[in-house]
Amino acid sequence: MTSRRAFATRTIFTALLLLALIGAGASVWAFSGYVGVAATDKDNALVAWFLHTTYQRSLDRQSAAVAVPDNLVNDVNVRAGAHLYAQHCVYCHGAPGVRLDPIGAGISPRALDLLAAKRHNGPQSTFWVMRHGVKMTAMPAFGKSLDDTQLWQLAAFLRARRGIDAGDYRALTGPVADASGDPSTGRKSPLAD
Repeated sequence: MTSRRAFATRTIFTALLLLALIGAGASVWAFSGYVGVAATDKDNALVAWFLHTTYQRSLDRQSAAVAVPDNLVNDVNVRAGAHLYAQHCVYCHGAPGVRLDPIGAGISPRALDLLAAKRHNGPQSTFWVMRHGVKMTAMPAFGKSLDDTQLWQLAAFLRARRGIDAGDYRALTGPVADASGDPSTGRKSPLAD
C-alpha cells in the first residue's frame, strides 16, 4: 500500500513539475521577442490548426441558439444582401469579376472567399460572425453598424448565391439598393419592421 502511495505521489509531482516547466518555457518564448507577429510571416501550422479548431468549436456552440427567420432566402433579401455585400464585404472577401482591394490583399491569413461554390455559409453561424466579429482577426463586428435585418439579408445572399459568377454578381449588385428592400420593385423585405 505504501509503495502505491509513493508511486502516486511521484507521478503527481512529476506531472506538476512537467506542467510548470512547459509553462515556464512558454513564458520565456512569449517574452523573448522572437515570436513572429508580422502579417507577412507564415503562420505556424500547429498554432493555426489550434486557433482555427478553437474558433470553429466556439462558433458552433455560440451560434447554435441563433433563430433563423422564416422565409429568409427570398429575392428581396438576396438582392438587398448583395448590395450590402458590395458596400461592406467585397473589400476583404472579394467577389467574382471584382479585383481584390488592397485592404483584402494585405490581410493575413487571407479573408475567406465567401462566395465560393464549396462554402456552406450556414445562416446561423454567418449571422453570428457578422454580428459579433471574430477576435484577433480582421473580421469586424458589423452588429455595431448594421441592424439585424441587414445582417440577415447578407446571410440570405451568402447562402443563396454560393458559386455565383461575375455576370450574375454584377446583375445583382447593379443600382445601389436601400438595404430594407429591392430597388427595382420598391418592395420591403419581410424582415424589415
